[in-house]
This record gives sequence, C-alpha cells and structure tokens, in this order.
Amino acid sequence: MAAHKGKDCKVAVGSSKIVGLGTWSINGVTSDQLEDTEFGDDWKTFLYGMKDGGQVSFAGYYDKTDASGQTAIRTANQNETELTDLRFYVDDTSYWRPNSTGTPHSHIVITAWDISADKANLVQCSFTGKISGRMDLV
Repeated sequence: MAAHKGKDCKVAVGSSKIVGLGTWSINGVTSDQLEDTEFGDDWKTFLYGMKDGGQVSFAGYYDKTDASGQTAIRTANQNETELTDLRFYVDDTSYWRPNSTGTPHSHIVITAWDISADKANLVQCSFTGKISGRMDLV
C-alpha cells in the first residue's frame, strides 16, 4: 500500500500554490437511489439515479497578500466564476481536479469563505466549494 504524507499536499489554482493552507478535503460523489420495487416483491430493489459531485473544503492561515491564491478564490466567489483548474495535491505530482475531458466539463463553484481571528492565535481562513461534475486524479 502506498501511503502519502500530508505535508506533501497542497491546493493550487493552476500551478500557483495557495499559500497558508494546512487542510483540504473532497467529499466525493453520491448517487440517488431510485426504488423500483413492484407489487409482489419480497425485497426492495433500487436503481442508480443522478450523481452529485460533492464538495471541497480547504483552510489555513489568512494571507492578504496572496493575490493569485486566497484573494483569487474569494473573487471567484464574488463574481460567480466557475473554477476549472483548482488542484488538490496528494503528493508532489498527483492531484485531484475537475474533469476536463468529459461532457460537459466539470468545475467548482466557491460557495462560501470565512476569515476568523482570535487574540491567542493566527488569523484563519476557510473555503468551501461545490463540485459540478466529477473530479479526476491526474
């Protein structure tokens, strides 16, 4: 089994690392279950329905100078921009990103961001996004 060290992970917009981050997660695909049980059946039976791409979240330390990372993500939320090259690295080379070859192409919409401060800690930031379509491991 090939294990991966979390310290080698990162989140990037294209090839530009988003600075300050320390956690990320992808809540993967879910599928609707459609019941197709008939009269006389002893067991319920189900079919797959529509799929939901899930969501992403990432968080860390706030950096107001990270124009191509944190600021770009907040701006994408404000401008309702679909992100097609948001990358979630699992090591130095492999990463998850929205599918770019399927029809239609996938994307992520940033649905929420938060900046919080505590007098006894560093200023924190967090981001949440909705996946439209599927994510691929590249």
